[in-house]
Amino acid sequence: MHGVKSLANNPAGPTYREIAAFFLPLSVTNLMLVTSHSIVNAGVARTAQPELALAAYALARSLVRLIENPVFMVRQTVVSLVKDRDSYLQVRRFIYAITFLVTLIIALLAYTPAGYYAFRNVMGATHDIAIQSHLALKILVLMPFAAVTRNMYHGAAILSRQTMLVPKSSLLRLIVMSALIFALALGTDLPGAVSASIAFIGAFWLEALVMRARAKPLLRREDIFPKSAKIHLPYGTIAKFFLPLILTTLTATAFGPLIQAGLARSFDPVLALAAFSVGNALGQMFCAPLNMLHQCTLAFTKVGQIATYRKTKEFTMGFALIASGTLAFVSFSPLGTLLVERIIGLSGATAMSALWVMRVKSLLPLVLGWREYLWGIFMQQHMTHLIGRGKVINLAALLAVLAVLLGGRIGDPAAAGAWAMVLGELAECIYMQIRFRQSAVYKKLLPADEHS
Repeated sequence: MHGVKSLANNPAGPTYREIAAFFLPLSVTNLMLVTSHSIVNAGVARTAQPELALAAYALARSLVRLIENPVFMVRQTVVSLVKDRDSYLQVRRFIYAITFLVTLIIALLAYTPAGYYAFRNVMGATHDIAIQSHLALKILVLMPFAAVTRNMYHGAAILSRQTMLVPKSSLLRLIVMSALIFALALGTDLPGAVSASIAFIGAFWLEALVMRARAKPLLRREDIFPKSAKIHLPYGTIAKFFLPLILTTLTATAFGPLIQAGLARSFDPVLALAAFSVGNALGQMFCAPLNMLHQCTLAFTKVGQIATYRKTKEFTMGFALIASGTLAFVSFSPLGTLLVERIIGLSGATAMSALWVMRVKSLLPLVLGWREYLWGIFMQQHMTHLIGRGKVINLAALLAVLAVLLGGRIGDPAAAGAWAMVLGELAECIYMQIRFRQSAVYKKLLPADEHS
């Protein structure tokens, strides 16, 4: 055993300190990622027609995320399947082939009228928003290869237990992105969505190249990536593990465009889109670190060693409770107003609507902690098909909630998007918990006296 797998060899279970030392660098990375989105929003809010620019950039990013979803699970695939250098190279070839197809699809939308049609007629944007979104898409076409390069080397760093490499490269991106967005927003007359896309892509590529330079030497370490493959890893095996995760992320990344499309058809679309974009990005600063919690289950749990599951579950839910409480405190206190009005630059009804998005999202970390613990178990046992099915249930619940709240004009429309996210995740968790307890692997993982 090597890399993260060796962390689960202690029958007494890991200590909270060991889990934290492994997890916190990864969580900080996700925190910096969503912080960068809020920084970009703050820069865009200082351009001409800020609500229009915020809405256009949000739609363009949502469409790119929808199409590039296969690259989101690269880290998990590397950590779960790679055992040596040969299997790493095999996974890398498989992933880059998919990335080429993804980039081709985005390019066709970006450089043909099909992109404008998608924004205007499919996503329901106004003419002005669709024009600016289409301009942003011409720059964001560079995103998939940057993301895959970064995530492949993230996986190598996690397997090597060198997780501190991950936030260091992300911090550099955050600094460069902040400088670029404010320089472009305040020093040029470029449309806000275009400035945001240039800053985002430029800084992201810098992070990917730095991560490659720092993590590539790890692949030459014989103790982590031995040259001779003990287990052949055919493309069919990779596909069987990876394709359900593509379904998962495809469904998940559809959430943003679907919510945006619903808000675009609400009674005040510009306000709703701008408020949801800002409130969601700020809320994600507290939720995003939880999206790496499944790595703790992958790293520290071991079949037959009950303490490893108990300790990992306690750490996961404890961290989720802290995140939920912190977001609730911020959004219901003057700190939330300070963030939205003084730092981001919103005012009036838009600012209040963004605050309500944050308040509703304060419930989300509790559900995410539950989901991430189960995800880690399913990935470890190669039961990724259950993850995919759970995400489909999530989507169905999200659409139902969105239809009821927006169709009935119940409450704030931007907050309706946040409620749809929370209740959709809850439906997914309930399904996965039921399937987990019904599965044969549940009895294999935990003895009879622990089935409670």
